[in-house]
Amino acid sequence: MAAEKETATEQRILDAARSVFLRKGMMGTRMQEVADEAGINKALLHYYFRDKQRLFEEVFCVCGKHGMQGVWEELTHDRPLFGNIRAFVAAFHTAIEREPLFPHFLLSELQRDPQHLLKLVDLGKGAREHFFGQVMEAQQRGEIIPIDPRQLMVNIMAWCQFPHVAAPIIKHVGGMDQKTFKQFLNERSTLVAELIIRSIRA
Repeated sequence: MAAEKETATEQRILDAARSVFLRKGMMGTRMQEVADEAGINKALLHYYFRDKQRLFEEVFCVCGKHGMQGVWEELTHDRPLFGNIRAFVAAFHTAIEREPLFPHFLLSELQRDPQHLLKLVDLGKGAREHFFGQVMEAQQRGEIIPIDPRQLMVNIMAWCQFPHVAAPIIKHVGGMDQKTFKQFLNERSTLVAELIIRSIRA
């Protein structure tokens, strides 16, 4: 029972830390805020995690593995190129729907410590290499126009992320409340994939 209690407490701390880190980033987070969010005292927090850096490393790793790594894996399935593009965009949309602050967190960490962020990016290295190879093969078969696979990946990532990063502006310009904006994002999940495919189809 003691081991189960320790595991439950550690998970509660990680859940609380993820919530605070996503809202405030590494620099803006205080350990006392994490303890308050988890409903424990600060001494107990330090018993499980010595300092903020160690806690951040653990949360960062969990966010990456349970978030974006699954999205990247959509590019490795034995599907035609267009199918993988559709699946990737849909998975990206679902992941951000679960963690809507994640794009802002990434931008914050990109400014603070870009080298550290590369650890998260490298979780998808194998998937990207597979995707790049698939793009080159599709070009050789004449299925898509000549395009640098890296350019295509940047287009996909930019089109997927921008509405989430710029949500307040988009809602204001479009006159949308939160419910309407969510519907807008759901529609865009399908639209982006089709626009990308249309832009490269031979």
